[in-house]
Amino acid sequence: MGLFDNFKKKRAIKGYIEKLPNVLVNDYGRQEYYTQLQVRRSIERAGLNSQHQHYALAMYTNHPEFIAYQSEIHENFSYEELREEVGGAYFSGSTDFNCSSVIAASASFGGDSSSIDCSGGGGDGGSN
Repeated sequence: MGLFDNFKKKRAIKGYIEKLPNVLVNDYGRQEYYTQLQVRRSIERAGLNSQHQHYALAMYTNHPEFIAYQSEIHENFSYEELREEVGGAYFSGSTDFNCSSVIAASASFGGDSSSIDCSGGGGDGGSN
């Protein structure tokens, strides 16, 4: 991966941390995990780069949902490796980050996390 490609990837991941939590919670309510369709639609609505959406999916979906996404697009990304990369860059190496951790990171980047709380259920389970 070239230097410019790496820059674009890091910028996309930062956008998934800064902007995506607000869109997901506003559109689907508070959830521990979202469906791959919810995440993909929210990336589009937020105007974020979808080229690296597999990182957002590793951040906001559970492992089975991520595998379903992979079989749809016929790619073979490692959920664990993507979470390791994001965790190493933004969560002090932890791969146990969750929606609440992402929101805390969002606030450190200047994202608006004042109205977001990922505790509890909610959402519509994928309709929209």
